[in-house]
Amino acid sequence: MSVFNFFGKDPRTLFLEFSPAQSVWRVVSWNFDLKNPKDRLWSLEVHKPLQESIEWARGAKEQIRFFKNKKNIRTKKVASQNHELHGLMNLCIHSTLKFGLESNHDFLLSPVSGANSLDYQNEAKALLWIQASFGTLIKALDQFQERKDLILTAAVFSGIEPDSGLNVLRIMAFNLDIFCYFLDDLTLRIAIFDDKNLGHGGAKAPTFQQIIKVTKPQIYDEIVKLVHRIAIVGEIR
Repeated sequence: MSVFNFFGKDPRTLFLEFSPAQSVWRVVSWNFDLKNPKDRLWSLEVHKPLQESIEWARGAKEQIRFFKNKKNIRTKKVASQNHELHGLMNLCIHSTLKFGLESNHDFLLSPVSGANSLDYQNEAKALLWIQASFGTLIKALDQFQERKDLILTAAVFSGIEPDSGLNVLRIMAFNLDIFCYFLDDLTLRIAIFDDKNLGHGGAKAPTFQQIIKVTKPQIYDEIVKLVHRIAIVGEIR
């Protein structure tokens, strides 16, 4: 890494220049791939014509790293009590998540042809299952407010998945790996994997899966609540 990276643009400027607008793929993660369990890592990336990324690492020292097309363009050591930079990083994370969630609004409001009363009955049961499961997750997340020894390991992916080309929202939190596929026929496909005792990606078959036709907005609202809670708990402080 060039010494110049330590004397480039002010991090405030780089934060303010960062935007998820017009991005096709977005990733926000908390504490993945930690080399030391005492460390903390917040990261986000957006894929536009250029791939832009920010990492906030907290370990023996605290620093912010800015990347373009995976090339480090700026590294800055920061004080752990720099609340202005905390706020700017949190703002970038929240705006990236918000952009990804809101990009699906038109899809959610578009009716699915051929939906019937049986679809509604099945989806009503699915909604109850999701509310109960996500409610348990949110209660677990609430513990992070008072227990500083807990480490949030989570990630949210949204947009056009580079490998498959599918429009997807994926949420990884605790043992659950949640996939939401926004399909060409305007149905929402939900698949939830329980990786308990297996590690991320360990479960080969979903614990829950459902095609959603009638209750897309209601189901998605539960997903938004979960992402919002993860974002609040995961803020840099």
